[in-house]
Amino acid sequence: MSGSQNHALKAALDLLHIPSQVRLMRSAPLPPGVLLLLRLAAEESGAECEAEKLNLRGASAHRDAAIFFIEQVLLSSNSDAYRMLGLDAAAPVSELRRHMAYLLKWLHPDVSRDPHKARLAQRVLVAWNEVKAAKRLDRGPVGSTHETSRKAAHSRYRSRALATMQSAAERHGEARALQSRLKRRLRRRIRPL
Repeated sequence: MSGSQNHALKAALDLLHIPSQVRLMRSAPLPPGVLLLLRLAAEESGAECEAEKLNLRGASAHRDAAIFFIEQVLLSSNSDAYRMLGLDAAAPVSELRRHMAYLLKWLHPDVSRDPHKARLAQRVLVAWNEVKAAKRLDRGPVGSTHETSRKAAHSRYRSRALATMQSAAERHGEARALQSRLKRRLRRRIRPL
């Protein structure tokens, strides 16, 4: 695992020193080990030690490189939802949730009042919602009989409630029509002086 983490950390450090490569990195596949970069940005205590073991630079250099990589490559405006979370479409929901949690730990408005970070946090949340919806659709119909019977009972309840509301509206409409006819008849019979 440390070798794969080294790929992402090395790519982030290289990108920090040669920022002109950002456009190339945005179109290239993500290097393995993006989780370490997310952990560095979120200031997780063990992440700095792991990064120092992989690369002998200072902790601040690792964190700066990780933040620059995340902002420029992952959270760019043309990234898809999976790339914003640092993974691809084949990743399980648990990994996607984990990445989203680290990103929000770093970007959350309660941690920093920076409006730029708030916009990035909003992008992360939109990406997470898109990924959740896509994963939900991939699962297909729920196969459990309990769930199916619960949904069927709920739909029967809804249709009965809808029918009751419609009949009440019809009765209310009929009552209003009857009142209107009675008022007209009374007006005709009572003539003003």
